[in-house]
Amino acid sequence: MAKSKQPLPLAGLKVIEVAQGVAGPHCGRILAAFGADVVKIEPPSGDWSRSIGPFLGDNENVESSATYQYNNSGKRSVLLDLSVPEGISTLTDLVSEADILIEDWDIPSRALNGIEKYRFTKLDSSLIEISITPFGLSGPYSYFSSTPIIQLALGGYLYLTGLPGKEPLMLPGHQPDYLAGLNGNGAVQIALWERDQTGAGQFVEVAMMETLATLHQFTMEMETYEGFVRNRNGNLWQRESAFANYGITTIECIDGHICFGVSTEDQWERLCIMIGKDEFLKDPQYATRSGRRSVAPYLDSLLKEWVGERTRDEVMREASETWGLPTAPVLAISEVLEDPQFLHRGLFTEIDHPISGKASFPTFPFKTNQMIPDVSRAPLLGEHTSEVIGF
Repeated sequence: MAKSKQPLPLAGLKVIEVAQGVAGPHCGRILAAFGADVVKIEPPSGDWSRSIGPFLGDNENVESSATYQYNNSGKRSVLLDLSVPEGISTLTDLVSEADILIEDWDIPSRALNGIEKYRFTKLDSSLIEISITPFGLSGPYSYFSSTPIIQLALGGYLYLTGLPGKEPLMLPGHQPDYLAGLNGNGAVQIALWERDQTGAGQFVEVAMMETLATLHQFTMEMETYEGFVRNRNGNLWQRESAFANYGITTIECIDGHICFGVSTEDQWERLCIMIGKDEFLKDPQYATRSGRRSVAPYLDSLLKEWVGERTRDEVMREASETWGLPTAPVLAISEVLEDPQFLHRGLFTEIDHPISGKASFPTFPFKTNQMIPDVSRAPLLGEHTSEVIGF
């Protein structure tokens, strides 16, 4: 990927990252891409995400995990055993020269390794320490272990995902972790700004569970102001309450599924004309959101009849270009990589790894004229140990 035309904004900052998995490393990935020197501390066996798939290349080994490679782009890897006093001592020396420490030590792991909460910020008042854990370092759940499905369950999103009357469905991958990593990066930027003003660092906690709870938008308002508890709605956006409407739905095509995002009155009017039902515009049955919502299955059948033998692309072209309606095909991941909008914007870049070879990875979802993030390969296990600590 092309280098920036000017120095990256975080150039000169040194980051020590002892977090493993997804959340902390994803935060570190962003910092590294924008110029920070991120030194990743790994146990002798490596970050645990090195052992999870999908794997790139022909072999499943610690160097070929796509998850690890994505979240650790542009970092340096140092092997250090933090289960022994010598390891903690070396880490303390490294942190003493750093601007930022990214860690994921929950209360049990802190107790196991003898790491008191403010150990490092007490030694250096200018240090910014970001602690990214499932539940934070206080409260009744702070001693519990967690995984993405646990976070989605406690954060309220599992309850909302799936078909009415059926069991909740999980989102794929590590979505809570990625969201927490993004929040962690935001916290770092705010703490850096504060340090520029005052010279003081921060100890900042980011809890995955809280990250999810803050994303609920109107779901909590529905319960607070209407007394209505939102539930699973399947292919429709909302089935009941004052928010209920028709037009946000998913329809089957001959080559997959197409999504409609009709949500305003003018869009509803254009939808009616598009499917040849302009008489609905004068029918009191369809004059209100609740009225349309009450006959959603019937409206779905009309929309499916209009779709007919069209492909996803044909539906999107006509609905979006001719009628100005928000419409999109449901894309498989392979189709996402080949989508013309993503290709035009250059979202994906190819990275060559010495063990697993070339693979495409996302860059960042924003563009600037001068500030081009440096997206480079992930380190080999312990590749920079000698360079950083001399053994």
